Amino acid sequence: MPVVVLVLSTLAIWLIYWFVRMGGVDHVLGLFHKKSEEARRIVARESERIAALRAVEDPRDAATILMLLIARTGGDPTREQVAAIESKVRGVFGFGGELTERITQARFIASRADNFEHAAGLFSDLLKKRLTTDERRELIGMLENVAAVDGPSEAQTEAIEGLKRGIGLAPPR
Repeated sequence: MPVVVLVLSTLAIWLIYWFVRMGGVDHVLGLFHKKSEEARRIVARESERIAALRAVEDPRDAATILMLLIARTGGDPTREQVAAIESKVRGVFGFGGELTERITQARFIASRADNFEHAAGLFSDLLKKRLTTDERRELIGMLENVAAVDGPSEAQTEAIEGLKRGIGLAPPR
């Protein structure tokens, strides 16, 4: 038994010596620093990914992005859905001359969103502040029209209902 105590005490002394004099403290702190650095890096990547969504200031661009995302909810948008979106953007928003640029930009920004609900959550304040109640209803109508091109799916209907609550057109649950 005394031999075991002697071996354990010798190991403890060498462990303390290593920890204090040979950089053990730095090694242990480095492990914690790596974890916090990795967490910061993950947050920075996520922030960079959604920066394009946060930069949208025009409600017309936000509406175009939401129409593209509602079409994408059930899978890839069909040609009919894309044509309906372009028709709405051209007619309602007056983007005739710059339609291609606006749609291309909206597609890029829409690709940064996880899904419709994610973008709707980010745009809800913008839409509440910058659109009148009638314009918000018109936006919901446009989204429902795009979803109805191939028959609205249950996911699309739920997503639109969530946006209605987010922009103040439906009572919260």
